[in-house]
Amino acid sequence: MKSDDGWLVALWLLISIVIGWLSYVNPTHFVSPDSTYYLSFAGLLVGLDGDQYGHVSAGWEGTFPLGYPLLVGTLAKGTGTSLLVASKLLNILLTGVFLFIWRQRIGARRAVWVGSVLLLGGFLRLLIYTWSEWAFLILLLEWVWFISQAEPTASTPASRFRYVAYLLLLTVGLFLLRYVGGYVVGVYGLLALGTYRRVGWEMGRQRIWPDLAYGLVSVAFMIGYFYLNSLLTPSAYGGDRFYETAETMGDKLYLIAVALINELLLLRDYIPGEPVLLVLIGIILQLGLVRWIWPGLKQQRATLPDWGERERSVWRVLLLSAGTYLAILFIMRLFSPFNGPNARLMAPVMFPLLVLAAFWISRWNNMLARRQLGRWWAVLLLCSWLQLLPQADLWEKLQHILSR
Repeated sequence: MKSDDGWLVALWLLISIVIGWLSYVNPTHFVSPDSTYYLSFAGLLVGLDGDQYGHVSAGWEGTFPLGYPLLVGTLAKGTGTSLLVASKLLNILLTGVFLFIWRQRIGARRAVWVGSVLLLGGFLRLLIYTWSEWAFLILLLEWVWFISQAEPTASTPASRFRYVAYLLLLTVGLFLLRYVGGYVVGVYGLLALGTYRRVGWEMGRQRIWPDLAYGLVSVAFMIGYFYLNSLLTPSAYGGDRFYETAETMGDKLYLIAVALINELLLLRDYIPGEPVLLVLIGIILQLGLVRWIWPGLKQQRATLPDWGERERSVWRVLLLSAGTYLAILFIMRLFSPFNGPNARLMAPVMFPLLVLAAFWISRWNNMLARRQLGRWWAVLLLCSWLQLLPQADLWEKLQHILSR
């Protein structure tokens, strides 16, 4: 095994051990209220007992789509483990798949940099919890990569059919993991309109039929799924999600502003109403680390070759995807009183952008500079594990210890 492959395997083993150990020692095994819905529905789908985790599925569940529960249930059935253990194993396996895909795409050394983003405390939390977000993020990156590299105007009808079929498969998978995954159809539509303007409408007609087929079939599938929900449950989308509350427009804008600020806080999120000592420690550490890292980033940027057209295409698609998702998320929050946009909901924005940043850094040819940055990056990753500490008023605890 090459040394770079060894580092990649070591990274996967480290992430796997962290997921397993923290899941074991945590009193709730990182099962949130949403997790109980996933596990209960998973048990219903594959004939296992999923009602032991806090929620009881009396029949079809429409609160969340069936993609993630089906994956968990299938793995539990195939391995003979409990649904809870299977949910942790699934995230471990998906991490291995993610690292392998990027190894095949850019090589083992560069894949280590991309995969190291998963060691940030905020993303480790997504991996440890029984949530659908990690599977969703992997598929979202595949969707972005595919449409930024493939071309729908292939020369033969068979190749155009394969293009649309694979694109549909990715889109349906995203929707079945999270309802909001359907937003990618809108992103694709915006990209298509931009292409038509750039190449001219006459040339654009060559790709309009694949585009229309993709959009119409995707929307038809989503409408059909919501209709199935309405037949089997009291609601098309899992309950009453849109209703009036006492929140003012100022309250909603405040939650949105906090969400945006938190995306810059890699070491510890700020949660309104919770103790802020860890947040302050995280800000101080992050500013100090950035102060040391930034000169090296500026120096190496001048030595790197320009982005190729394919890399610029990935960048454009990622930015449009992140912007569209943010717009939809914030518009929905104005009308639907779900939890304020948090790290979990914002992950489809921040994770792909951080992956792209790691992708850029991995291009560095200067081994010494890369190693120096790697050391500082490792320190930052370790400090980001502040995200995994429980919410507690540490200042009050310190005062109590000192007084004794």
